Amino acid sequence: MMPRLLLALAAAALLRTAAAAAPADYAYTFPIDTGAAGASSAWRVELTPEVYAWTRDAELRDLAIFNAAGQPVPFARLDAAPEPVARERFLALPTLALPAAAAGGNDLRLVIDRDADGRLRRIDAGEQAATARRSRDWLIDASALGRSVDGFELQWTEPKSGVSARFSIAAGDDLQDWRELGDGSVLALEQNGTRIDRRTLAFEPVRARYFRLRRLDDGVDLEGLSAQARSTDRTQADTPLAWLRAEPVAASGATTTSGGGAFDYALPAALPVERARVELAGDNALAPLALSARTGDDAQPWRPLVRFDAFRLRQGEQVLHNDDVDLPPGGRVREWRIEARTPLAAAPRLTLGYRPDTLVFLAEGAGPYVLAAGSRQARHPDYPVAAALASLRGKLGRDWQPPRATLGAARVGAGEAALREPEPPLPWRRWLLWGVLAAGAALVGGFALSLLRERKRDPQD
Repeated sequence: MMPRLLLALAAAALLRTAAAAAPADYAYTFPIDTGAAGASSAWRVELTPEVYAWTRDAELRDLAIFNAAGQPVPFARLDAAPEPVARERFLALPTLALPAAAAGGNDLRLVIDRDADGRLRRIDAGEQAATARRSRDWLIDASALGRSVDGFELQWTEPKSGVSARFSIAAGDDLQDWRELGDGSVLALEQNGTRIDRRTLAFEPVRARYFRLRRLDDGVDLEGLSAQARSTDRTQADTPLAWLRAEPVAASGATTTSGGGAFDYALPAALPVERARVELAGDNALAPLALSARTGDDAQPWRPLVRFDAFRLRQGEQVLHNDDVDLPPGGRVREWRIEARTPLAAAPRLTLGYRPDTLVFLAEGAGPYVLAAGSRQARHPDYPVAAALASLRGKLGRDWQPPRATLGAARVGAGEAALREPEPPLPWRRWLLWGVLAAGAALVGGFALSLLRERKRDPQD
């Protein structure tokens, strides 16, 4: 009897482990729309924040893809694209102040002096015009550069601090026709021992012989202004960053040694975040901040990531704020903390950029296909999808990629029940031990009773 009971319990445990093999056994399912791309041997689909919200395994092993018959199909995460590489070059260019009388026109009918290489050395519109008022326009000669430009790094001799200047940027090839590239601001500010120097004017890459800077504000004059051109060689990643706002959670109550505060945030799921965008709540504010993170386990300590200076300055209708912050690699993170060394009136706004994972699945069986997400027990096996893709590329070309599919709205499967901890297994080992002990005790007791009976039958003994 006992061996049969043990076999039955073991079989039930195995069946319970292997039961989560249908879409209904996962928390939620997402229909996969292959669109009008036609038939394909494989497809790729990008995960959405809703999918991440229901996964519980850090390696996304609680995901599965099923065909129309409810059968699992082979899939795997697509190898991450190479990290984008940006190599910047800064090249000094001749920077000439335009005479005030000529700066307002689009056609520069000036006396221009060039050197032997054709670069501008002097621009003159006449002595009287030049001395009428100080120029607030500059001409940058990029005729000898031979490369696209995507920004200028400005330098000046005076003043050292208290600078907030806004420029418009235009490009042209003949000093007559100009095309506007946009505008930008430079800053040199110092407050409570914190200094901000932002001297780069950035714009989309453009190739031109000349550039014109025009001062838009009435701030203090910048003496000795010069410019270096920034030319960037980039290799773009295949998947762009997706941005998701982190929601504030209950105040941590923590304070820094300098009297500042800590603000806690949470994402709907642990995501592979690469960049952070922190925006202060009030205008004309400046604060040194530190950003930390942890996976979501309250027992784990906060992991410091980066320190930076955040600011928000209002200049007329324009609002200037700090740039996005690149984060060191550290896996998937859900909880975040911003610590300020100086008091802040309100919590900053935190938006995080991550690169969504892409799954590639083989079109095994008829569609439509669904993605199932979220289970405490189910874990998909490691499918040899890479070998299948290599075979397909051998036939379709080395650069072939599976066509893209998209995920539809979430549908409830098992819901929260799929995410609960499984019921503890039956303690058959303990039962077996107690059964053996009880049987042994009964055997000893029976043996003792037998001895007592024999002794009553033979009083002489």
